[in-house]
Amino acid sequence: MDDDAVHILLVEDEAAHAELIARAFELYDQKVQLSVSRSLAEARSFLKRHLPPTLIIADWRLPDGEGLELLSIDSAPQTIPIVIMTSHGNERVAVEAIKIGAIDYIVKSETTLLEMPQIAARALRQWQHVVERRRAELALRESEARYRLITENANDIISLVDQEGTILYLSPSILPLLGYELSELVGNLIFDLIHPDDVEQVRRVWAQLSPLQRVQITYRVRHNNGSWRWFDAQGSLIEQQNGRYAVIVSRDITQSRQLEAQLFQAQKLDAIGQLAGGVAHDFNNLLVVISGCAELASAELDLDDPIRQELSEIQKAAQRATGLTRQLLTFARRQFSVPEHLNLNDLIRDLDRMLQRLFREDITLVSILAPDLWPIWADHGQIEQIIVNLTVNARDAMPQGGRLTISTANIVLDRTATPPDIAIPPGQYVRLAVTDTGIGMSEEVQRHAFEPFFTTKEPGYGTGLGLATCYGIVKQHGGSIYLSSEVGQGTTVYVYLLRDPDATAIPRVQPKAATLPRGNETVLLVEDDDALRSLLGRTLRAGGYTVLEAEHGLAALDITTHHIAGSIDLLLTDLVVPHINGYELAQQLHNSFPNMRLLFTSGYADRTLDANELPERVGAFIQKPFTTAALMNKVRQVLDG
Repeated sequence: MDDDAVHILLVEDEAAHAELIARAFELYDQKVQLSVSRSLAEARSFLKRHLPPTLIIADWRLPDGEGLELLSIDSAPQTIPIVIMTSHGNERVAVEAIKIGAIDYIVKSETTLLEMPQIAARALRQWQHVVERRRAELALRESEARYRLITENANDIISLVDQEGTILYLSPSILPLLGYELSELVGNLIFDLIHPDDVEQVRRVWAQLSPLQRVQITYRVRHNNGSWRWFDAQGSLIEQQNGRYAVIVSRDITQSRQLEAQLFQAQKLDAIGQLAGGVAHDFNNLLVVISGCAELASAELDLDDPIRQELSEIQKAAQRATGLTRQLLTFARRQFSVPEHLNLNDLIRDLDRMLQRLFREDITLVSILAPDLWPIWADHGQIEQIIVNLTVNARDAMPQGGRLTISTANIVLDRTATPPDIAIPPGQYVRLAVTDTGIGMSEEVQRHAFEPFFTTKEPGYGTGLGLATCYGIVKQHGGSIYLSSEVGQGTTVYVYLLRDPDATAIPRVQPKAATLPRGNETVLLVEDDDALRSLLGRTLRAGGYTVLEAEHGLAALDITTHHIAGSIDLLLTDLVVPHINGYELAQQLHNSFPNMRLLFTSGYADRTLDANELPERVGAFIQKPFTTAALMNKVRQVLDG
């Protein structure tokens, strides 16, 4: 093998694909030596008998296994970059491959196979970055180990103080820890450096000093920049011919104090999140019953019946409560990510009244919404959370009042138009901008603004999770977020979300009861909430369906065992039901009813719904709470395929 050549091992059982890839590399202007294995066994044998290749390109499906299994070879993920390819896009495989260690994941096509040299070159460049990052991380760990060794031996402040508290000596570590030169403090009273709230406690412990007893105390010391640092100090009294002196060894524990506070805050948020998620789950079931019963009752009344107005108010209240549960579930991180075609302008208009209530009278809210705004493919609740978080941050940045502007725009970015200070690929984007006229941010604050738990607010007035949450949501949606700020001049946060090229903005309109689709299929309904199960059963039967009701998974299996009518056309089940959850129930019923369609529902995301585990059969998911109209349309949609 040419020492200068890039050696690539191709693991591909399709001869035509292998030939097409080989031909592409032959036309490539770089030196490439291509070795081809037709199976996993052949690839493993090659790796044992030859020097490691520069790159492995492996098909996902092979005669004797999956290409992903190459990633489990000892040290392979650490030493050899691997590109996984497949004939069909599969999100589960893509996520699993990248998680295990694949450098890239591609879907086969004639174009991608012919572009394999460029794909390989890109993978090798990415791998080089990985190798360099690992080297840097290793060097950083070694540097940190040396730093810890030094700080453990020389980071404490050693001081000698007379009985009156006058500082006679300080170790040189005072400068890096507290920012003082020795000459600034020697001769002064040590009590002058201590936080006023801690002085009384320190004096009380000071009076207990004796040659036979070592005392320990924690207190705050003023840094030269005016801030306060926490120190854990140990002191003892020594006697010399010319008097008594206190030797004090003080260790800076400020960071550990901050970490403890952050841990406490995280634990508190997690506990609140669990409570909120549980409450929202039960509340969602109640909302479906309230809204559904109001819908059914309204449908039985004449159009001019005055009671219809009261029922309409019940439904509106249920809709408002639905918004509350969505916020609870988003906070608890138990909200299913349910992307849909969204118009950002519509969402901002829907939030306008709620946002107005968040602001004081001295803050003016202005919306500048671009006409003909492109749609995006995103989760409604998560994008709503971004808007609320950004506007609340902007409000807090204007303690003396000001102007808050929310604007939208269609943005086309090419290589010349891309903002130079952010990493955002060219493309068509919908941009959300939230601008305030507040206090602004320093460059140092901007560098840390998106870090979890970083906040400039006083303790108890902010978690430091607002911008971090926005950052995570935007990244999950394939977008970018960055900010522009200047001290005293305000801040603008820009959110770029990819345009959905396959959709136009379609207003969300609830179908009227008179136009609801009907059917005559058999539906197996599994729901542990009695009131909700009864409502859904009545609704489906009113639509012409035959309904078999079960309160949990075992009851559903028992019903199917004695079901003599033959087929079951649809399984409508909550994901979280006793004994056997809805997902496992669907798997167990597959053999008996291979053509049965599935419709899952849940009030919160206790587990992730993995459609790839049942790729041919998963019909849909509908998030609680839902209206009966939405349910009937979704049932018909699933049954019609």
